[in-house]
Amino acid sequence: MGAWNYGVFDDDTAYDALDDLKASQEITTDMEKYFDAVIGAEYVGYDEGHYALVSAAVLDSAFNETPYRCDDEDYFKWVHTLKSLDLAPLKHKAIVAIDAVLSDCSELKELWLENRELYGAWQEDKISMRERLR
Repeated sequence: MGAWNYGVFDDDTAYDALDDLKASQEITTDMEKYFDAVIGAEYVGYDEGHYALVSAAVLDSAFNETPYRCDDEDYFKWVHTLKSLDLAPLKHKAIVAIDAVLSDCSELKELWLENRELYGAWQEDKISMRERLR
C-alpha cells in the first residue's frame, strides 16, 4: 500500500485517479464509471476503491467546499471549474460507492485493518465524506 496517511489524497494511487479525472473529457461519465466499478462488485480492488473515493472527494469539494489536504496545487481551482456541471445525479452513487469501499469485500478496508493505529481515522474520514454528500 502506497499510503502515508489516512486521507483520501494520502496515497500514490489517489493521485493517479486525480490525474485521470483532471484529464477527462467526460468527467461525469468517468466518475459514474468509477462508482459503478465498486457498486455491487463481489470484491472491490485497491485501484477501483481509490478511483471511487477520489471521485467522491471531488464531489464533496465541489458541493461542500471541503478542504482536503491535497498535494496537487491546482486541485481547488480545478474543482471550482466543475461547479458549472450538473454533478448532483452522482451524489447517490458516490454514497453507495463509499459504502462498498468500507465493506468487508474491499481490499482497501482489508489493508487498513492491518494498521491498527490509523484504521479508525481512515474509516471515520470516509464516513464523514459520505455524510457530507447526503
